[in-house]
Amino acid sequence: MAKREAVPADRGGPRRPSNGWCGSIVIRLVWGGVAALALGLTGCGGDQGPLVAPEPGGGFKAEVQETVAGRLTLPEQISADAALIQAEAVLANRSDDVVVLTVPRACDVQDWVIRDAAGKLLMAKGPVECVDQPVTKAMPPGSFLRERVYLYLMPRVLEAGKKYSVEYRFWGQPARADFTTLR
Repeated sequence: MAKREAVPADRGGPRRPSNGWCGSIVIRLVWGGVAALALGLTGCGGDQGPLVAPEPGGGFKAEVQETVAGRLTLPEQISADAALIQAEAVLANRSDDVVVLTVPRACDVQDWVIRDAAGKLLMAKGPVECVDQPVTKAMPPGSFLRERVYLYLMPRVLEAGKKYSVEYRFWGQPARADFTTLR
């Protein structure tokens, strides 16, 4: 058996008992939870509204193809406290030729804004870091492109009993759907 050497007490001060790797993980989890709670509470302060004014993203800058029809389907009534809206976006190529759709960046394939009944912009898809390179999609004649989409909402922006509209861009092609928030 090998003999262990004692670490002198004068090097680095008094020795702390080691909790091992398990104790280290627990300490990190506790401090991580404290940091997450502190960050979460900073976003809960009153009715301050968004810090940055929302604006439409790159999907609204894409060229609209006249022969492609867009449709957005979502529930007619949504809770004012909803965290997200589930919807379906559909594109239909109504032409007899292949149509090429192009958006400025890959993260602009799906883009959306929510407006109130007066047309005021309330929410937009949050900014996403993305490679600044155009992306294209070819749609054969008579084809459909269908996708389930999720619109993540900011808290305390929608009011109960009000009418809103979602303006959606799927591969740059416009679609619109209206909804009312529940009382």
